[in-house]
Amino acid sequence: MQTTRAIVFDAFGTLIRYTVRLSPYGRLLDESGRPMDRLTCLTRDVPLATLAIEAGVGDEVDLMATDLAEELHGLRLFAEVPDVLAKARAAGLRLAVCSNLAHEYGPAVRGLVPDLDAYVLSYEVGVAKPHPTMYRLACAELGCAPSEAVFVGDSKRCDFDGPQAYGMQARWLDRREGQSLLDALKGVI
Repeated sequence: MQTTRAIVFDAFGTLIRYTVRLSPYGRLLDESGRPMDRLTCLTRDVPLATLAIEAGVGDEVDLMATDLAEELHGLRLFAEVPDVLAKARAAGLRLAVCSNLAHEYGPAVRGLVPDLDAYVLSYEVGVAKPHPTMYRLACAELGCAPSEAVFVGDSKRCDFDGPQAYGMQARWLDRREGQSLLDALKGVI
């Protein structure tokens, strides 16, 4: 049986939910109307306004900023998250968020789940899951071997397959099937 010393959480769809989804980054279109590369938005530590100007849609910055502010204001934790975090802490586990995020979402995540042991956010490190660097940094920040960490999230590719390929334990959270974090972490906390 593997020893578990840490839990690494994805953010959106795992810990945090949208109550309003306006997708302000979806307005970043190039001159031919194609959306800006999603990876560019997730791996650069620059605000939405900078990306809008670079994409040539700077005239829409005010509208995007309004949509972004409303979306951020509507972010909420899933109901079971405080209980899960408290149980994990009581069990002596170290906790982290490892997530693919654009620049403006980082402070919101830190505000909703403060005082974790680590935050590995794609826009800050320049790569996105399932790049192994994301998982390596999470384990390093938590001071544990990959096999001692459980990654849990709602993306099969980024939160289950990627961590397992790196050597971590992984749990896939399928909220569409009514699963909660407590279900996904059964046997861990």
